[in-house]
Amino acid sequence: MEFIVRVEARLAGRVVKTCDVATIARPGVVMGGEELGLSLEDGKEIVRELQSRMIAVQVEMLEAANTLCVHCGRRKHIKDRRPRQFRTVFGAVRVRCRRFIFCTCRGGNARNEWPLRHLSRSSTTPELRYILAKFGNDMPYRRAAQLLTELLPLPNGSVSHTTVRRHTLLVGERFDQRALDPDEYDWPECQREPALPARRVTVAIDGTYIRAGLDSWNRQLHVIAGRIDRDGQLGSHFAWIAGDSVASSHMKALLEGQGCNSNSMVAVLADGADGLGGIVRRVIPQTPRTILDWFHVSMRLRHIEQMGPSMIELFPDVEALGKLSRLRHKMWNGQWRGALLRMRDCYHGTGLVPTTVTSFHAERVKRFRRHLIDLFDYLISNQQNLTNYGKARRDGLRISSAPAESGMNHLVNQRMGKRQPMRWSAEGAHLLLQVRCAVLDHRLEVLFREWFPRFRATPPITSALAA
Repeated sequence: MEFIVRVEARLAGRVVKTCDVATIARPGVVMGGEELGLSLEDGKEIVRELQSRMIAVQVEMLEAANTLCVHCGRRKHIKDRRPRQFRTVFGAVRVRCRRFIFCTCRGGNARNEWPLRHLSRSSTTPELRYILAKFGNDMPYRRAAQLLTELLPLPNGSVSHTTVRRHTLLVGERFDQRALDPDEYDWPECQREPALPARRVTVAIDGTYIRAGLDSWNRQLHVIAGRIDRDGQLGSHFAWIAGDSVASSHMKALLEGQGCNSNSMVAVLADGADGLGGIVRRVIPQTPRTILDWFHVSMRLRHIEQMGPSMIELFPDVEALGKLSRLRHKMWNGQWRGALLRMRDCYHGTGLVPTTVTSFHAERVKRFRRHLIDLFDYLISNQQNLTNYGKARRDGLRISSAPAESGMNHLVNQRMGKRQPMRWSAEGAHLLLQVRCAVLDHRLEVLFREWFPRFRATPPITSALAA
């Protein structure tokens, strides 16, 4: 049994061209599942041939449309035939198209006209660029190249890890330029609507480290990432490699894109690390309110609470240990002076370890005192950023940098974290982070529509069965 795949091109209801794409031979009586339907290689070959025939017909139609002068109707002189190759999702297609000599019926000098000149200067189609950037964002470049070669009808070697990396970083560079110079990348057909002024903006920000490349003077790169909250609604993610000029430029563009102005109330949620809150302070005229993240306070306090019962058994005469369970309540309701005094009393009360205590319990006492002094120093060094978390929560304000922690996990750890074997250059990591932010915010396709206004705007396919 033979199945013939045939393509029929129509223009204004008239058949322009008909051609056979492939002939598939299958047994009439199927003996096993391996003979049922198309195999992957059969499908790839059919789609590759179909793509080649479609582009050839489109180029012929474009060539025919440019044969006559639109003003006088005379046939233009032909200069030569020039080849052009398009790298598509379904393989590379090579075509030849005539170049014409410009008609001088309305004056002017004769010049060359090529119907394919108005197409993208790059031989790679936007669809393939999008696929390469999407896969390069989700997985290591080499693995992405192997997967694309396995699934798509692409010749072996046509898509390498360097190809995936180059196109992914090219898209990241476009996002980078779009953020820093928004006016330069706005055109009349894709003009973006201005952001409405925001009444309250909260910036949840955090930092981590990734491995640096061998050519870097530093062994690690500092990544700053987080998320914007605009009037109680979570907004865009952001991430970049730390640097004074880069951080300030991106943060300023990000806040302006979220509608932050001189009348907006700005708050910064951070874990107390040096410099994170200062990034926001440098780019806005008003002084933002910096709040110490409750999650990090609670995480440090949890170790003390877990060891509290065993400390009460070892030191039954220390009154402060009996009230240790109320320490979280004091911190949550902003009673910081009472909380610090209670921690100090617990620290001094456990200073003299009884001689009857075993070495195991003595080591636990040392760890307990170490947790106390670490939390005490942490709160003292960030005392300007402490607040009444209970009241802030009841007022509907954010008190935790959980959006930043979640964004850090999705943006950095899953693709560039310490468990990954890759090393990164500062530029490559920064541009990849821009793509990851766009994918996480569902903005990648929006960029391609601004870049190519007709991207994925073609009518949907009409199935012959549905018709």
